[in-house]
Amino acid sequence: MPSNAPEEKGKRFEEFVIERFDLNYFTIVEKSHSWETNEKHFVESSKNPDFLLRYNPSREEFAVECKYRSRLNQDGMLECCKPYQFQRYKEFMQKRNVPVFIVVGLGGSDDKPDDLYVIPLRDMKHPTLYKSAFMPFSKNPRNNFFWENGKLR
Repeated sequence: MPSNAPEEKGKRFEEFVIERFDLNYFTIVEKSHSWETNEKHFVESSKNPDFLLRYNPSREEFAVECKYRSRLNQDGMLECCKPYQFQRYKEFMQKRNVPVFIVVGLGGSDDKPDDLYVIPLRDMKHPTLYKSAFMPFSKNPRNNFFWENGKLR
């Protein structure tokens, strides 16, 4: 039986997400370290988004942070990340000069979410979003990701 520990859910959702990148078109440039690695010796780059990827045809790079949520919060809002993470991801985006996307799985299970959202960090004003703010970034969770004109879809 799979573990329900947050670290395990996060790991399974990261796998779900990365499997939707066709490695003929995308390269994983950087990947954050596992919880197990950080428990022994914390690696500072683990504070960065989960993946830095390159779209091979254009050589453009972008970052992806994966978040799985079983449901909306009690106010009917989507908590994409904690405020301190939100600030860190914004700093990463500015320092590295790459777009960052928060990929959120909602409902279902961490390895098979009902809904998927690909939210550009540059469009986020807050780490918690009303439905009207995240719905336009809906994506079919069964389809692969595509990179087009600086946007991840």
